[in-house]
Parts: sequence; structure tokens; C-alpha cells
Amino acid sequence: MRVKRPLFKLILLLGIVYTGGHLAYLYFPFEAPSDPADQSPRISNHVVSSPQADRAVSSIEFASSESETPLDFQPPSNLAQSDELLVNFGNIDSYQRFNESANLHGIEIIARNDALLALRLRVQDSIGANQIRHLAGSDASFDYNYLVAAPLIPQPAPSGGGSTPFLDRALDWLGVPENNQEWGKGITIALLDTGVSDHSSLESSSISQLDLIEDSGGDESAYHGHGTAIASLIVGQEGLGIAPAAELVSIQVMDSDGIGDSFTLAEGILQAVESGATIVSMSLGSYGYTSVLENAVNFALANDVVLVASAGNDGANAAPYPARFENVIGVAAVDADSQRADFSNFSSSIDIAAPGVDVIAAWGEENWIRFSGTSAAAPYVAGGIAATMSLDAQLSPQEAASTVLTYSDDTAAPGKDAETGAGSLNMDRVINRDERGIYDAAVGDFYLDIQSSTETTTPLQVTVQNRGTEHLPNVSISLSQNNGYPQKIYLGSLSEHETTSYTLYLDNSQLALESGYSIDAEIQLTSRKDSRPENDTKSGTLRILPKDP
Repeated sequence: MRVKRPLFKLILLLGIVYTGGHLAYLYFPFEAPSDPADQSPRISNHVVSSPQADRAVSSIEFASSESETPLDFQPPSNLAQSDELLVNFGNIDSYQRFNESANLHGIEIIARNDALLALRLRVQDSIGANQIRHLAGSDASFDYNYLVAAPLIPQPAPSGGGSTPFLDRALDWLGVPENNQEWGKGITIALLDTGVSDHSSLESSSISQLDLIEDSGGDESAYHGHGTAIASLIVGQEGLGIAPAAELVSIQVMDSDGIGDSFTLAEGILQAVESGATIVSMSLGSYGYTSVLENAVNFALANDVVLVASAGNDGANAAPYPARFENVIGVAAVDADSQRADFSNFSSSIDIAAPGVDVIAAWGEENWIRFSGTSAAAPYVAGGIAATMSLDAQLSPQEAASTVLTYSDDTAAPGKDAETGAGSLNMDRVINRDERGIYDAAVGDFYLDIQSSTETTTPLQVTVQNRGTEHLPNVSISLSQNNGYPQKIYLGSLSEHETTSYTLYLDNSQLALESGYSIDAEIQLTSRKDSRPENDTKSGTLRILPKDP
């Protein structure tokens, strides 16, 4: 049965900021929260607050077994399978009893997962759902089978705007050397997606395939090449993939329209663990919570498997599952100027960012694409972790992931933030982290703190980061505003990895001018020569466009 592609969109007001000569987009909810990173998306009236903070939960509330009140079985339209129910059992005895008696009660079991004690059932109406509830017992939990989808394909920016593309420069931007042919060797990565087609860039790559979903779509389906593109960014040869020597296990959990479901995704995660993968890359998501998927995630984590997931392309203050789960690495997309792409979701669940604007990737059979989205960003992080493991055999998967996060470049707001998490992936810093004598102070970013704006001013935070391997005793920054005289600010000392910032308060009337507000920054080290002068300066023109009436 074909289902319509769900439109995972939230209604937002749009403000636009010019920075570094291009447009970046800031989105604001209609009801501006005090902390936008900690707001749960409310997609339908079947999504209710959980006792745990910052999690949208969609579990079904059943009447107790003694109650005569019928169940209101109404899976949310376009967000879940219309005639399915997922059941998780609290113990193996009740699970086995249900399996043995289901057929006698006319209950159709679509699929079962013994490891998770979970069933996928066909349900036609509330009467059938209540029958399942009575038979399953009080220790079972129930969820709709929420749809899982590849992130929406980003639309072109509005006229006059845009993000700086990567094209074929993504690996160079990430600090990957040309001789990375052995990166990922001995590491297995599972790719949960739409499957991988034959492509010249993958001919010498080690790829095995497992299909968990029936796919009746053809080569012309919109997302037919989605999995192939992602595979090429991980293990593509000739300077395309970040970890070309890794072994890739392609597990198809979505059809060629980019649609799957939560139960199949959970099975895919378990299959990834069974295959020996230590890293799982998932460029997909769902805005509906299911305990089956959470249990699969926890199973993988308990087996020391790193899970990486895309943050979504809705430009929304939300993160889909599985990126929303704690300890799953949620990945946002940035452009070649290190700015969050306008389509990239932002949330407290974001852990890191990577290239996601017009990167060259394989598509389908012998085609190529300028691939945009958090779908492109997630595999760079997964492959970066694999490369880190292959270069340091002493690191566990979780230690390698922690290393990648620690040595990221601080972007957006200073410190961990809702837009890019710990910052942008930087493999050069990762592979040179033990090389002493690197003195590198960098201008990280210009960040307009819209949430702290007053009627007259908006704070601009200028971020400075120590990206070297040595303590920096004397760091200063020279700032010029609107082509005026430079102002020198002494920032003091910076330890390795440390980030600091200086705040300017910009006049809103000047930010609203068509010419914008220009800012130039330059780092200065008093006692040392900077090892990487290319990141010592940064310039940008900032502008806030008026909101549409």
C-alpha cells in the first residue's frame, strides 16, 4: 500500500540575517519560548507530554482491562500507519502467550521481534485495539506505528538569498588529507536508508546489502538515489568518501519514496548490531515516539554501537526521532561559511554539524547530484568517527565519537548551542590532536542573539576559540564596525579547546538598513606566531529583514 509522504512542517515566522556575504535564516515560533531549544514539537493531538522533560511522546492511552470504555483508536493522519499498532511486552512469558493465542482471536501479526519482545499488529478499529489490550495484559505498552521518512529535499532559498555551496570541496573543508584511502579500514558502518545502487564511485567499495522493506517504486522515485548518495559520502572512492576503506552494510528500511516505519527502523538497528557494525548512520526521522524504537536504540548503545542521525530539513525548532533520543548523535547541516543552513532543524538534541549544502554525491546509477540537507551531514560525522577509530585502534566507538565532538569548531552561539551543537566537524583537529606545538586562535563566528534583543539593540557575540594544542597566554581581537576605526579587546588566555566571546550591542535601526551592518574581526597573539593564520580573520555584513505583516 502506498502512503503519501508526510509533510513534517511547523508554521514559523521568518527573519533573515546576512552574514559573511550570504543569507542565513533565523526562525522564531509564534509563541517565543524562553529557551527555544527545550520546546517539544506538538505535531498532533496524539502527541502528549511525557514525565521526562523535552520529549514528545505518542503512546496510546488505553482503558484499564476492567473498564468498559472503548479505546479511541485514531492514528494521526499522514504521521502513522492507519491500521497498525505496536505492542511492547514487559516479559517473555506474556509475549509468548500473546503469540500463541493471537491467531485464535483473529489478530493478525504483521511482524515480530523476539529480541525486543515487540509485535507489529494489524488493527481495523477501536474494538480490535481493545481486544489486543485485554489479551496483551497490563504490563504491555502500545504505540502507533509512526512513519519514518528521509528529510524533505531542501527548497531553493528565497530570491536574493542563499548559502555558500561546498560542491567538490567538502573533504578539504573538513581537513581530510588527500591520502585518506585507508581511513575507516577495519571498521563496519551500517547505513539505514533506501538501499544502495551500483555506481562507479562505489565499484571498489566493500558494501553488503540487506532489505527489510518491500519496495515497489522505480528508478524515477524521488528518493531512489538517497541511500546511494549517502553511501558515496562515506565510502565513495577517488576523493569522494570520508572513510573509503570502511565496510558498509546497507540495510534498506525505507522505500524509494523515502518512506518507512518505526518498527522496521527498530529492526534495522538490531540487524546493524548483529552485522557487527560499530557505527550506524541514519539520514531519516519521525516526529512520533515509539517505545519499540527507543528500546532498539538502547540495545545498540548497550552493545557500544554509536548511532548518528540527521536533524531534519524543516528549519524548525524540533528534532525528529531517532536524533531526538539521548545519546544518539544529532547532526545539523552547515554551508561552506560554517553557517547553519536555513533548512536545518535546531534543537537541544543537536550535537554537531557537518557539510550539507550542495555537496557532490552519487545518485542512482551513474548519476551525480548537488546533495543538500542534513541527510548529507550525518554520513560525514559517521564516517569521521569511523576514520578516527581506524587511525587509533585504542579508541572504543564511544570514545571516538567523543573525540570528534571535542575537536569540533565552535560555531553559532558560543559553546554548545541549539543550532550546531558542539560546532562543525573538523577532522584536521581530530587527527592532529596529539601533535604539540600548534598555536591556533580562530575567529569562530558572529552570532546575533535575537532572543536577547531589546527595542533598540541586538547583542552580537564574536566567538574566539583555541583550536590548537597549546595554551595561549595572550589573545586579543581587533574589531571594526561599519568600516570605522579598529577597537582592540584583550581576551586574556585560552586553554586548549577553550572558547570565549566578546559581545557588541548593535543598533537595530542600522541592522535594518539595506546596506546592513558590517563587522571585521582579527585575532592577535602577543607571544606566539599563529600556526594557522587562515582562520585569524572574519568579515561579515549583518542585516535583519522586517517580518512579513
